[in-house]
Amino acid sequence: MNKKSCLVAILAMSLLVACKKEKNNEPAGSKETKISTIELASAVSATVYGSEITFKVKFDELAGEDKAVDQYGILFIAWISSVSDKTPVNGNSAIILFNGAPAKGTVIEKKETLTYAQFNDANYRAFARLKDGTYIYGEVKYFGKS
Repeated sequence: MNKKSCLVAILAMSLLVACKKEKNNEPAGSKETKISTIELASAVSATVYGSEITFKVKFDELAGEDKAVDQYGILFIAWISSVSDKTPVNGNSAIILFNGAPAKGTVIEKKETLTYAQFNDANYRAFARLKDGTYIYGEVKYFGKS
């Protein structure tokens, strides 16, 4: 290998190393908040004609203070026939708000007692509203008659 080829190879390798993104050196605000919808748990309610439902969300990532979570919970649309019928988003859905600060990697739960008229054959998903007003969503799940 001649000197020119060697110099070009060394330069190319140093550029690759310089372009590689090191996770340990990422700025604090470079991560994006990511939320997951966890399958809910339900039991027939003794107090209402409906269900005792435990909604669950999980934050896979939390962004820095500039994109901090302002509010989070579950959005749902009831009385549909399948997961493909309607997608819950801000403005077209009922909301179950969660309390407390979000925690990365922890499944956060909220129990609600809802009548069948309120929550039956429903699409639901986790959501988070960031301080800048942006909404992020988890995957859509369907809860219906077995």
